[in-house]
Amino acid sequence: MERIIGVFEEHFDDPYLNPMAELTFEQLTAAFPDVPLAELEEGLSHWTNHSGEKTLSTKTLEADGRESRVWYVHGLTRHRIDPFSSSSGHVALG
Repeated sequence: MERIIGVFEEHFDDPYLNPMAELTFEQLTAAFPDVPLAELEEGLSHWTNHSGEKTLSTKTLEADGRESRVWYVHGLTRHRIDPFSSSSGHVALG
């Protein structure tokens, strides 16, 4: 999740509060050239359907008669890795 958030932060000043901070699958693919498409799709699906605190969402936009899917982050707080967590890699809100 940290890597995904990092991509948003590279493109937008504050992706958590910016309603225009949306990235297409093509933009995310370009940001992760070392990740196979199937793995990227699986990772995005995991974090969008995550049962805990949701911060990655997706929606479908229609432009010029075509539909495209975009991802965005939401929330009023940034995410960080909790250094005190017994489970490394878990995302904590703070």
